[in-house]
Amino acid sequence: MAPSSSSRTPASFGTRIAGYLIDSIVLLVFLLIFFVIGGAVLLFTSDWGKDDPPDAAYNAFIAILIGGPLVSWSLFNLMLDRWRAQSIGMYVVGIKATFVGPGVRTAGGVLLRWFGLNPVLYHPLLVPVWTLLAAYATSVTLSRSVLVLTLALVLLCIAVPIVSFATMALDSERRGVHDRLARTRVVAAEQA
Repeated sequence: MAPSSSSRTPASFGTRIAGYLIDSIVLLVFLLIFFVIGGAVLLFTSDWGKDDPPDAAYNAFIAILIGGPLVSWSLFNLMLDRWRAQSIGMYVVGIKATFVGPGVRTAGGVLLRWFGLNPVLYHPLLVPVWTLLAAYATSVTLSRSVLVLTLALVLLCIAVPIVSFATMALDSERRGVHDRLARTRVVAAEQA
């Protein structure tokens, strides 16, 4: 029988930071993979750099740089969180997210934990991706609303990690904003 939620010791702040840094490396790998794929599209459509690529190739490059990492990173982490209640970084450092209170881990809770200001989703490494989206979407739509919305995502990538880690540092249970929204606690994996 697993220990009750209140008897589990929360993961330390240092362990949470270590898991985040490992997740940052994995995110960087995702970004690099899609940069290489996008670059290959430009290279192949330019006859190995001899000609200028067509406009469609540039659009494909931008779509791959924006959509590839965001969609695949989100799906990858949503699957891991639903299946193991851990990201790669959490697995490596030996911590796990547990549901607070009675009940079981739900798909809605996993979605809320991921999209609810999770510093692994709103990561500073994604600032160039969101900036590219802001520039591209604004050039296509010429809309200030689109510019403001996409730049808000850029600002979230800067602010969310700061706010989340400040919340974890000040909270006795080391819960970030996303943990509070999804009603989870992060504990040592053997306590989960």
